[in-house]
Parts: sequence; C-alpha cells; structure tokens
Amino acid sequence: MKTSVCHICGSGSVAPLLNFGNQALCNRFLSSPADAEAEFPMTIGQCGDCGLVQIVNPVSPSELRPRFDWISYNEQEGHLDHLVEMVGRLRGLTPDSQIGALSFKDDSTVERFRKKGFARTWRLDPAADLNITESNAGLETVQAYLTPQRAKLIAAKRGKSDLLIVRHILEHAHQPNQFAATLRELIQPNGCLVFEVPDCAPALQRCDYTMPWEEHVVYYTPDTFQRSLASLGFSLVHYHCYPYANENSLIGIAQFAQTKPVVEKAEVDLHIARAYGEAFPKYRERVVRTLKSYRERHGKIAVFGAGHLSCAWVNFLQVQESVEFFVDDHPKKRGMFMPGSRLPIRGSADLLGENIKLCLLSLSPESEVKVIGKNQAFLDQGGTFASIFPGKSNALTLET
Repeated sequence: MKTSVCHICGSGSVAPLLNFGNQALCNRFLSSPADAEAEFPMTIGQCGDCGLVQIVNPVSPSELRPRFDWISYNEQEGHLDHLVEMVGRLRGLTPDSQIGALSFKDDSTVERFRKKGFARTWRLDPAADLNITESNAGLETVQAYLTPQRAKLIAAKRGKSDLLIVRHILEHAHQPNQFAATLRELIQPNGCLVFEVPDCAPALQRCDYTMPWEEHVVYYTPDTFQRSLASLGFSLVHYHCYPYANENSLIGIAQFAQTKPVVEKAEVDLHIARAYGEAFPKYRERVVRTLKSYRERHGKIAVFGAGHLSCAWVNFLQVQESVEFFVDDHPKKRGMFMPGSRLPIRGSADLLGENIKLCLLSLSPESEVKVIGKNQAFLDQGGTFASIFPGKSNALTLET
C-alpha cells in the first residue's frame, strides 16, 4: 500500500501499521441482520517524521454522522474541578474575561467556570452558529462545518474569547491545520486555549485493539500531542496528564506562537506503534483460539456493552462465530443488531435465560462494578465475567 501525507505535520509520509480491511461503522446499528450495510477501508498508519498514529483515509463526516439521535458518548470528568481551578489561575484571566467553548462536551466545564464567577461565557450553537440542522449530528459534523470563514462571523457576533475550551474534538478534526486556523479566529491574540485529548499510549503499549475508531482521525500519546500542538503553530503554556483506569486525559494549555516552533523528529513512539502493529496477527489468533476453545469446553459467550469498543473488538478480531449476542440494557439498542458482526443486542436478563457461561465486559471500571453487582445471579449460576481489555486485572486469559 502506498504511503500518504501526515494529517498534522504535512511533511512526513504515513506508513501503514495495521490494515483491518473494509469495516462497518460502529454507529450504524441494524434493525435486521439482513439489512444492507456500507463498509469503509480501515487502515491505521504512522508518520515517519512526527510519529503520530492516524487513520490513513478517514471516512467522510457525512458518513460518520450517526443515523440515530439517541447515540451519545461520555467523557471522563473527574479531573474537571482541578482543571478549572488550575486554568482559573492563569495570568491575565479575570472574572471579566470571556470564555468560549466549541461543543456539548464543554458544557460541564463552562458551568464550572460560571460557578467560579466567570459570567461572560458562550458555547457554539450548532444550528445558529454553524447552520447544522440534523439533530443527530455530532463532533464529526461540528469540525467539518467550523471553518475559518464561519469562525469570523461567530467572533463578530459573540466576540473573541480570552480563553477557548477545546475538549475532545481535536482528535476528530479531518483537517487539523485548517481547524487550528479556525481557532485563531475565535481567540484574542494573547488568549489561551485548553485542549483535551485521549491518551493512546497505554493502549499502544498493552496492544489494545479496541483503540482504533473511525471517528478518531489521530491517536495521541503525550509526546505526539505536544509535538502536534507545535506543528499546528501553538506554544505550550502548560501540559498535564490526568490518569484514568481505561484512558488518560491529556491537557495542553496553549497560545498561538509568534513564530512556528521547530519540531524535532520523533524517536520513541515510532517503535511503540510499530510493535503494536506487528503484534496484531498473533494476538488475534490467540483470542480466536481461546474463545473457540472456551465455547467448546464450557458453553456460550456474550459481550456486555453494545458500543464502539466492543464492536471494534469483535469485528477486528473476527470472533463473531464464538459470540451468541451482545448485552445492553439501553432501550433503544435492545432488539437491534450490531454493525459488522450482525449479532443481536439483548437485555441482561438473557445472560441467565440463554445459559451464558462467559460474559466479556467492554465497560469502564465504574460501570463494571455496577453491572457485576446487578448480575449476581449470573455468577451464582456459574457464569464468569472477564474484560476484553488486555492488561486489566480481570482481563480474558488467552491461551498460549
């Protein structure tokens, strides 16, 4: 496969690390297993210069837009009180400063600033500011519609911000350099931006293949995040990593640099990502063998959580033949079928009703505790819970 140009630095070539072939989109739930289903190429690559892991040919925003308005994604927020406290102490930020934000993912952060006395706040309205009319549009649409031209109109109406909150959208940007130029139109010359992105380094290191997701164009590590901000013309004021069990949150408080910083070539991340790609075939073989053997010796297998992580795990590893169904108590999901695998989605009561022996968890640690607590009868009947995420204390034990 030929190489492509890096989405961020624009100079390095992106060599493929993993080619998953054509895949269904994780938000395209099916009403019937016989429904027609669109598939798109899913190849993960890495820039040889800046080290950034990225999707080689991202799916277009119009295709990524969910077809259901009940699909939602939540980010970790346990660190936001500390973040707002830290940002509030920035030199030059006063109660009269204007704080802007880009999406619904910033709402709880804006509210925290308001409670601290920052009354001049705004958050983009998709319809009024961006002319987005689809109720089911998400960040894939916001980043596509938020152009420099629209940003100028927004700034003229709302005023340029002294502080701009940019949480969990940079990784969705299909044209990061244009996105950075757009942000410049929304911020005062000496204003600060608060970027937050997921930390993919732990997933790369433990060979977690639920990490790739068609909605994330790029996959940051602490090093490539800071390197990318410099490539995009930002000067880093402060960097912080908030640790979480599943996925750390990386924070970069930045300003636009007077002159574009010089970015040195990456070294360490090149090796980590290459090892991640090279380990996949053997890992997939072990998972397939383990589930097939378990099913033959012990009984049926289900996957708890009908989200993009479990969808990717089953589809990328090609284990659908060993799984009976997905479990999810979301009323809109029950009765539908998963993208790609076309497996049915059922309620948790079917763990007992269908005599499931192994239930694989694709949940956060907090949700795991709740699910296990509510399904004690499944354990009493001899069922077993195990996590699909490698490296977890309760991770599925793979055959050698």
